Amino acid sequence: QCKFILAGVSILLSLVVGINIGVIVYNRKSKSSTIEIQAYKILENNPLIDGHNDLAILIRENFQNKTNDLDLYNMAQYHLVEYTPSPTDITRLRQRQVGGQVYFCFHVLITLKTLYCSINFEYSDVFQLAKTAEEVRQAFNAKRIVSLLNIGGGQAIEGSFSILRLFYQMGIRYMTLPHN
Repeated sequence: QCKFILAGVSILLSLVVGINIGVIVYNRKSKSSTIEIQAYKILENNPLIDGHNDLAILIRENFQNKTNDLDLYNMAQYHLVEYTPSPTDITRLRQRQVGGQVYFCFHVLITLKTLYCSINFEYSDVFQLAKTAEEVRQAFNAKRIVSLLNIGGGQAIEGSFSILRLFYQMGIRYMTLPHN
């Protein structure tokens, strides 16, 4: 009779411990998924802006500035030069709810500016070049990824306000001071 009581207590104790562990694990998973769901809800109404993207440099160095045969929905399919930044593709931008990107123009500025414009033109259902806060809002409300242009390094203006005005006319709205 003592063996049956001991076996019953062991089974009961195992059930209690097992159920508690199950509840703890379930609560941890549901909390983390709740946080993830909250983050996605926040991103639905507030654009997440990626502050630095070298996509044009990657295209320049790997595809000789040709975007015609380039599939921006799946950049992982290409064998890219080792020293270029990791690829950006539309699929991952959408999955991660990226609302906009800052594209840096610091090598062969005119070429990169033209390249960014052609990407925005060829993928106009996805990207929208913005020069003002209102244009950023419009693009985000239209579910497009905002493209913002930046000069990476004040040395690009060579101390000339004329060059600065030219960059402004090209749609570039800010520049960093140093680039290294």
